[in-house]
Amino acid sequence: MLMILAIVGAAVVATIVATVLVGRSREHEQSDDRDADSRGFLGAVLSGLFIVALAFYTVIVWENATDVENNSGSESAAVADAYWQTAVLPQPQRDRIRSLLRDYPKSVADREWPRLTEGSGDENTDELLNSLHREAVNLPATPEQVQSARTQIVERVRSIRDLRRERVDAAQGLSATGQFMLAATLVGAAMMIVFPLLVGFTARLRHIVQMAITAGVLAGVCVVCVGIAHPYEGWLHVEPDAFTDVSEELDHIPVDQSP
Repeated sequence: MLMILAIVGAAVVATIVATVLVGRSREHEQSDDRDADSRGFLGAVLSGLFIVALAFYTVIVWENATDVENNSGSESAAVADAYWQTAVLPQPQRDRIRSLLRDYPKSVADREWPRLTEGSGDENTDELLNSLHREAVNLPATPEQVQSARTQIVERVRSIRDLRRERVDAAQGLSATGQFMLAATLVGAAMMIVFPLLVGFTARLRHIVQMAITAGVLAGVCVVCVGIAHPYEGWLHVEPDAFTDVSEELDHIPVDQSP
């Protein structure tokens, strides 16, 4: 919060100084400048483009965060479903698979999630998933009940792998389109300040107040835009709640005796 206030304050002060310095050179200009209509039209176009870029950027960031949250929920649900399928498995495979399924969401929440803010996954979590896949495909194909559980578990493990890949890919940050929209938003915000200074704002008090308020609002918007760019950090970051919840769920499932 202090950083936001500092940035907004600096933008306001810089804008006031620029308005006073640039505006003084225009004090001799006529207030009924014949170019006022064209300047107003260009200002409206710039404002419209800025709003469009901001809207597109907001939608992209929101969808990224929503996709990460939904994929995490689906991934944790697949872990829980695979765990329930282990009830009919023979020993010792049952205990090994159950142990891996309990360890996986804990590893995601405790080890991998902090690394996602750095743009990468966790090798230990990746190894857990590989071990789980090996155990699942090596399950016996008989009797029919075990074969059915094996098929379901293998499918769930594949889903977990695909969803994890998408979750780790999201850690790379904004796509090229998102980066372009962020840049367009920042440039548009700057032009919303520079354009009035170039086309006719003077050092009158009403102009100074208007520019100061505009600069403060735009600076705050830009800070927020940068702060929500990454789905795993910042103000719009996603927490690993789905994995902590499924860990608690698995810990409360009774351990069946060997058949």
